[in-house]
Amino acid sequence: MGSVQTNLTSPTMIQYRFQMGEHTRRSCALKLRPIEKSGTFTAILGSLLDEDWTTPNIRELRITRDHGLLGRSLGEVIFKAFRCAEAGLIHNIHEIAAVAGLDGNELSYLLGKVEKIKSVT
Repeated sequence: MGSVQTNLTSPTMIQYRFQMGEHTRRSCALKLRPIEKSGTFTAILGSLLDEDWTTPNIRELRITRDHGLLGRSLGEVIFKAFRCAEAGLIHNIHEIAAVAGLDGNELSYLLGKVEKIKSVT
């Protein structure tokens, strides 16, 4: 009897993982968009979800080594600090996730996006 081995880097698996991530992103966006929130938090969530929800929108987010939250819009050279730091952002995401009815995969997706914006420098 031969053993079947799944190759996680095969084109089919990579495409599947991309499609699942895109499905989760869209699902988050659909659930979160109609929830009432501040303009700043709307822009932050839009940036995390690659959505264009505000004008100006946030094109790039960073969490600094000291856990500050920075963002900048398209065309801006410098980042601007938000009053909400990393802990506040995570708290707000948990709160809105409960209101919007995000499932575990959707919440994990958003928190993973937060993890990816941490500065490495």
